[in-house]
Amino acid sequence: MKAYVRFTALTLGALFLVAAAAAGVELWRDGDLLANPELKPAAAWLMSGALFLAIGLKGLRRRRP
Repeated sequence: MKAYVRFTALTLGALFLVAAAAAGVELWRDGDLLANPELKPAAAWLMSGALFLAIGLKGLRRRRP
């Protein structure tokens, strides 16, 4: 995997997870977590961030002893 693809995936993963955390804090403050209509976009941000992070981490090379 090319280095720029790995770094882009890691950067996007971090940004998406920060956005999901911010949305999660807003949901937590509003109360009634499961009935809130903003839960679906927050879950989408979380899943997208996790997928980008997984792609970026998969591209990292393992250090051999």
